Amino acid sequence: MRQMDGKRKLIRPDRKYLQSYEEAREEYRLAFQPGEFPFLDLSAEEFIEKAPAFEKGKELPHGWVPATYLWLVNETEFLAEVSIRHELTEALLRFGGNVGYWVRISAWKQGIGTELLRRALRYIRGNLPMDRVLITCNDDHFVSARIIEKNGGILQDRIENPDGERAKITRRYWIPVGNCTEGRADGETDDF
Repeated sequence: MRQMDGKRKLIRPDRKYLQSYEEAREEYRLAFQPGEFPFLDLSAEEFIEKAPAFEKGKELPHGWVPATYLWLVNETEFLAEVSIRHELTEALLRFGGNVGYWVRISAWKQGIGTELLRRALRYIRGNLPMDRVLITCNDDHFVSARIIEKNGGILQDRIENPDGERAKITRRYWIPVGNCTEGRADGETDDF
């Protein structure tokens, strides 16, 4: 496992990190089944180009809602992405919620997910008219559940969601945005 050194910051998608972003997406393509992660449907180039329109609710792929996309990066590498969905559909109420995120596989087990969600909540509090956000995860995804709980997630329930021939159990958490961590860790900077 390589260390993701350097100061990290939360930014809007930036072509400077295009190669690193594509490498992170390739890590997922190699590790998971096709179609398992919708963020892989658009090319990296197309995503970077369209992200500002998606935030304004324009040019949205079918079934998507307006969302702000932010990347956690260090000086040279893309580390993780968060999507902050501005509204909830019936489907997002069941699975997906207001906040979705992914951490590049080579950056797992380094606290990146917890940091990313903390910074995203701070962004929401300062920039979006939301007093709480819904975040979901698979019931057996204990790492995601722990990240959500570390950031103030309050478990609402566990529900069944269809998944092919069987149902999967989804945990649904609410996080009061006003209660997210106020302070920044040493060296934290964000560029919105």
